[in-house]
Amino acid sequence: MRKAGFILLPLLLSAPTLAAPGTHTVPYKEFFDQMARFYGQDNDRLVLRLSVQPAKDTEPLDVPVTMSVTINGQTQPITLDAHNAVALDYRPDWVEQGAMVTINQARETYVMRAQIGMKMPSGTQTLRYAEVQAAFDQFNRLIEKEAGMVSFLAPSAKTLRVFCGPACTVTLKGDKGSKDLTPDDKGRVNIANDKALMRQYPDIVISNPVAYTVLTTKG
Repeated sequence: MRKAGFILLPLLLSAPTLAAPGTHTVPYKEFFDQMARFYGQDNDRLVLRLSVQPAKDTEPLDVPVTMSVTINGQTQPITLDAHNAVALDYRPDWVEQGAMVTINQARETYVMRAQIGMKMPSGTQTLRYAEVQAAFDQFNRLIEKEAGMVSFLAPSAKTLRVFCGPACTVTLKGDKGSKDLTPDDKGRVNIANDKALMRQYPDIVISNPVAYTVLTTKG
């Protein structure tokens, strides 16, 4: 059985093509082929987040970490967040055009990791619990598909981690009152996969902008 650890997994990229020393350039198609397992499969409420992480914890990356894509001889930057992560565009046309992605790290010094989160449009700070539940349901179907014939043994989604900072508060609101959820020491607020909560508190208000979210099988 494939473990549910595919929630946070390395993307296997090929050996370097010709590139400047200390960089790694690979066809965008290698990212696209990995993302094709995820996108275009009724996962419209989910987002795939890729991050550049050290291959060894004892050997930090060269900073700042940068990525760029070259298409038809034109190079443009790929904006990474503070965690060296990006929701990379799913672009079949880039595959057809032979796009190449360059990371300013030597191949042996980094790994690409992927996390699945709930899609949150920029600026979104109010949503319905039913939207979160729909993301949980899509995530569970993805886990079952990865597990294949032993899907009945696969874990299910337990938590949506909302990374919105140490001063953030997530308020669950209903007709009979409200409930505040506060962040942990990593600045993330954990919203449980709980249909009883959904019935009691149908609305969710987030006090701060959301940097990103992660769906997980852990509580």
